[in-house]
Amino acid sequence: MVVERSRRECVLCGAPFTGRSFLCPTCSARYRSQRPDRVLRRRFYEAVDRHYPEWANTYGSYNPPVGLLRVLDRLPRSLRILELGCGGGALLRDLAARGFTRLVGLDLARTALAEAQRQGTPARLVLADAERLPFAAESFDIVIAADLIEHVDDLDAHVAEVARVLRPGGAYLLKTPNRPLAELYYRLAGLDDYPFWHPSMLSPGELRTLLARHGFLVRFVAQPRLTPAQLRKLPTRLLRALGAHLPVGWLPVVLRPHVEVVATRRLHG
Repeated sequence: MVVERSRRECVLCGAPFTGRSFLCPTCSARYRSQRPDRVLRRRFYEAVDRHYPEWANTYGSYNPPVGLLRVLDRLPRSLRILELGCGGGALLRDLAARGFTRLVGLDLARTALAEAQRQGTPARLVLADAERLPFAAESFDIVIAADLIEHVDDLDAHVAEVARVLRPGGAYLLKTPNRPLAELYYRLAGLDDYPFWHPSMLSPGELRTLLARHGFLVRFVAQPRLTPAQLRKLPTRLLRALGAHLPVGWLPVVLRPHVEVVATRRLHG
């Protein structure tokens, strides 16, 4: 979530300030040491959707998980798929266009699900938290989350829930920022409120350790190119033109701006 520097109001308290962040300096400082509850998080994401629709993931597909989609293209279309953090439903509609029919989308923000409904997203849509999934055990073959886990407070609770709703041998497909590179960018860009909206970023090694702790076998998938969201962070047209042709998939995983992972739930026994 990146916006241009301007005079604006804090999406939580309404205080005026100049910057690129969503929160004023006072709120940014407060939530670096105090984690917000789910009600406040929902209020924040719904406010971003209302005030910054041209930048919100709810209203566009700026960060597609291209590597994960290539994995899905090789799988049977009868699989049961749950998308966490489905936003306005862009990825679900892409999956439907690829022939998948058993789709469920979950999001914390009511604004996101309203947009998914408005767009006619062919999936069951559920308002819920990714740390407490309202589904029976072993309900899904695939859980996919593109740019979701960095927004989750309790990662262990989240991954345990994903493992619970996946059948043995099922897979958690996820995409998330590469923490060391993302933190460097946010600091250089003056986004001092990033701990509020990305409280749980991970390095590739940290992500592997987290998933293995919950019984997953981990495979990193190559990101073939920079996404539109990553390209628009580059400061000049020339850099954006060059960046569009950068073979990101050739880079070591520790140097990729985000990581894409296929985490397979171990079979019983």
